[in-house]
Amino acid sequence: MDGTSSVSAGAPLATIDILGRPIAFRIAERMKRFGVDTVYMVGQVDTLKNAPAVPADVQFVAADGAPWRDCEDVFSEVAQSGADLVLVQRIGPYLELDYEDLIGLHLDRRNRVTPVCGTSGDPLGVFCISASRRNDAAFLFRHQLQESRTPCIGYTYRGYCNPLQSGADLRRLTLDALNGTAQLPPAGRQIRPGVWLGEGARIERGARVLAPAFIGAHAVVHPAAVITRFSSVEHHAEIDCGTVIEDASVLPYTYVGAGLDVAHSVVGNQRLLNLPRNVEIEIGDPKLVRTLSEHAPIRALSALASPKRLLQNVLGLRKPQPASLPAAVKAPSAALKSPASLRAAAQSGDSEFPANLMVARRYGNE
Repeated sequence: MDGTSSVSAGAPLATIDILGRPIAFRIAERMKRFGVDTVYMVGQVDTLKNAPAVPADVQFVAADGAPWRDCEDVFSEVAQSGADLVLVQRIGPYLELDYEDLIGLHLDRRNRVTPVCGTSGDPLGVFCISASRRNDAAFLFRHQLQESRTPCIGYTYRGYCNPLQSGADLRRLTLDALNGTAQLPPAGRQIRPGVWLGEGARIERGARVLAPAFIGAHAVVHPAAVITRFSSVEHHAEIDCGTVIEDASVLPYTYVGAGLDVAHSVVGNQRLLNLPRNVEIEIGDPKLVRTLSEHAPIRALSALASPKRLLQNVLGLRKPQPASLPAAVKAPSAALKSPASLRAAAQSGDSEFPANLMVARRYGNE
C-alpha cells in the first residue's frame, strides 16, 4: 500500500474513509462483484482490520517489515488452493477497472503476466497472473511490481484514475464522487438532493448543510455550523458551533473548534492542509483542532465539559446562577464591570475567554 500523508497520520490515504468507506474496501468490493472469491490485503492493515463493515471474504496479512515476501507467500497459498488466476493490485491509485475485460485479454493473449497501464504507458500497479506461473509472480514481487520476468502485452486502461498520493488528490476524488464523475456512492442515506447522512450522524438544530455534502456515521454538526460546497465530514468527526466548512474534507475522529472558517482544505491528525497555498500546518491548540478518542465513553466525557468545568461541577465550586427569569433580568450585567477585570484576566494567563467578551462574525450574506 502506498500514498501516505501526514494529515492521515502517515497511513495510506486508501485506508481512511472517503465518503464513508475506505478506498481499499471499495476496491475489494469491486473485485468481488467481478467474481473474485477472496481478497487478501497485505501491508499496513491495522486501520482496516478495526474498521466497521469489513467486506466479506477479506483477509488481512500484517507485514512485519517484509511485505513483498508476504505477497509471495500469499500467492503460493492461493495457487495451491486451486486458483487459476490471481489479480494483484497495489492499493494506492483509485481505478474503476473492468476486471472481466482484463481477465479476457489475459486469456486471449495467453499471457503469463498481464500488467495494466495508462494511456501514456505508465504502469498502474495492477497485474493479472496465471496461478501456475509462480516464478513469474516471485520475480514480480521481488522487484516490487516494477519489472516482469518476461516481456508481455499489457492492458491499456482508459477509465477514471486518481493517484491518491496527496491531500489534493483526496479532495479531487471527494469532489468527483459528489458530482458523479467517479463511481463512489456515499455510504449513507440521501436525506435531500445532494446531502448524504451516515448512520448515527447528528445535525443539531440551527446547523445548516448545503448540497452537495456528506456527513459520516456518528459525526456531529453543532448549532450555527455550516457545511457546504462539496464538503465531507467523515465518521465520528465533530464540527463545533458557528464553524463553516466550505469545499473541505474533515477526516475521521477530528474535532474542529467553534467559530472557525475552514475552506479548500483537508483537516485531520491535528493538521490542516490548505490546497490553494499548498501549505500544511500542525495545530497545537486543542480548542481549534484535535483528534478525538476512538473510544466512545472517552468521547462522551470530553463532550460533556472541559476538565476545568467538570471539576467545578463535581466539587460544587461554580458560582450560583439565578434560579428564575426575573432574577436573571435583575442581576447586574458582566459587561458593566470595570475594564480592569479584563486586564486582570489577561495577566492571569487563564485560557478561558472572559465572560464579558463578545465576538461577532459575518459569513457571506447570511
